[in-house]
Amino acid sequence: MNPALLFSLVLIIYTLILYFLDKTFDRSIILGIIGFLISVGGFTLGVRSFRDDSRGGVLTYGQGVGAGTVIGLYVGIIVAVFGLILYNLIDPELIEKFFISQEETLIEQGRLSESLIEQQVNLLRKIVTPVSMPFFGIFTYVFWGVIISLIASIFLRREGDAFKKAMADIEEEPAE
Repeated sequence: MNPALLFSLVLIIYTLILYFLDKTFDRSIILGIIGFLISVGGFTLGVRSFRDDSRGGVLTYGQGVGAGTVIGLYVGIIVAVFGLILYNLIDPELIEKFFISQEETLIEQGRLSESLIEQQVNLLRKIVTPVSMPFFGIFTYVFWGVIISLIASIFLRREGDAFKKAMADIEEEPAE
């Protein structure tokens, strides 16, 4: 739980920085890379922390993926609560900025006619609300938790028997 809390805190601070700089929906590559690196680091450090603190340094591949998934769930819930506060209390008009940014992105791509762009944005308005938007984040963080931990667990796994390791540590201690 501690890695998820720390990871969530970093994400919330990053979100607030973007919010105060009016870059919440900015699609620049550098901001995307920073967000991705925060996620990779958060999930990887979380799985490593689970291995070292909860599993006695032993971690199977499946346990690593499971830990990353659970971390994603916790982070998603915490960030969703923050999102509810942000979209409903701090800045209720932020959702409108989201729709405007989506419309601008579709126009910049130039693949759709104006009427299709309008239909797309109207469909988004029906699906995405200040209440539903944060909850999409839960699914997103669980998804990325699975994907990133699938990769990170390859490097973080350590096979062994945690019970045997603990017993060996006890036997190695000098008797007083």
